[in-house]
Amino acid sequence: MKQDFNAGKEIIAEARDWSDLQMDLISLITKKLCDLPDFTRFRTVCKNWSSAPPSGCPPQFPWLLEWQGEEPFTLVLKREQKFYSLSSGETGKISIDESHCGKEFRGPCHGYLILLQRQGEYSGISLFNPLTKDEISLPPLPFGLHWPVYANTNQTGKEVVIVDQDLFKPGEKGKLGYHHADNTEWIHVEGDFRNCCYSNGMFFSTKAGRETEIYNITSKKMLHKVPPPEGEIVSQGSSVSVSAYLVESSDEILRVSWYMDWNRDKVEESVFHIHRLDIHGAKGLPCWVKISSIDDRMIFLDEFDGFSISAKSFTGFQGNCIYFLNHWLQKAYRYDIKSGSFETVPCPFEECTWFVPSLEQLSSAGPAVVTDVSEKVMKMEVSAKDAEVE
Repeated sequence: MKQDFNAGKEIIAEARDWSDLQMDLISLITKKLCDLPDFTRFRTVCKNWSSAPPSGCPPQFPWLLEWQGEEPFTLVLKREQKFYSLSSGETGKISIDESHCGKEFRGPCHGYLILLQRQGEYSGISLFNPLTKDEISLPPLPFGLHWPVYANTNQTGKEVVIVDQDLFKPGEKGKLGYHHADNTEWIHVEGDFRNCCYSNGMFFSTKAGRETEIYNITSKKMLHKVPPPEGEIVSQGSSVSVSAYLVESSDEILRVSWYMDWNRDKVEESVFHIHRLDIHGAKGLPCWVKISSIDDRMIFLDEFDGFSISAKSFTGFQGNCIYFLNHWLQKAYRYDIKSGSFETVPCPFEECTWFVPSLEQLSSAGPAVVTDVSEKVMKMEVSAKDAEVE
């Protein structure tokens, strides 16, 4: 009730029917909901709100997706796939169909998992969205899989890149497969691949302290060998190890070098150095240029690769930082590039990987569209409320 002091009497505030909000206002609200459970809750309030186009779903902050496998870094789908949302602090579960349980996967791939099925000399492969259950089958890979170290797809789903390298056989050539939706066959390239990145038809591969090889995928030709940044080579016998990651960020290629002294075994005493690839360089040749800031970008690192997103889309999150997983210590961290400080990120799982949730449904015949899966996501949301961290 409100008091009208001028009139000297009480008046009753008129009730507001929020269900009749105009569509443009609903759209403005949904664009602020960067956590998928919140987006789903909003759409289930009433019929009018649920009738708003699902294309209003904004970019989502990455989740931590649990995985378990009999072999190291072998990611296998379970009947209930657990996730942890950093933006909401909730742990939830995604129901996986029985037909997909036990399948090996790689990600994060713009909201999709790349499912792998080993078949002797060849390997089956498909793109799978665990939220929408959308799946696109691809032609079999022209080679068998030993240990996939990199897999990604562009945002339209038209391009898929997968790299296989037998890590237990140093010196043995790895295999790169590239598939475009307009072609029926894979492009196959051999090389020594480990830490990889793909961007706009160009493929980049490197190892800590070694050159970065740049390939034109369609021509299968290596275009350049770029020397490593100065100081990245560590003397033999040193307790300091270096992990080098290649990350595409705002159409630029970044080399993120992580220096860790394993004798101390303290992440807080490690150091990150970041270099940007200058494709033309001072002498017309590609070279690495050290940078001290990535502005509003946030980098997410896994065991072998990484990706970046803009912090502008996420309230409460600041850019110029690196989120990374330490599988040996089974922890997640955030590194502030400006201050050089570390903080532990909540991580309820022993083994996990980054996953960017999305309601986009890829179409092999055209661009990505957004599907309305409120009912399926709500099943996930109920789990998110009740799930307990084991």
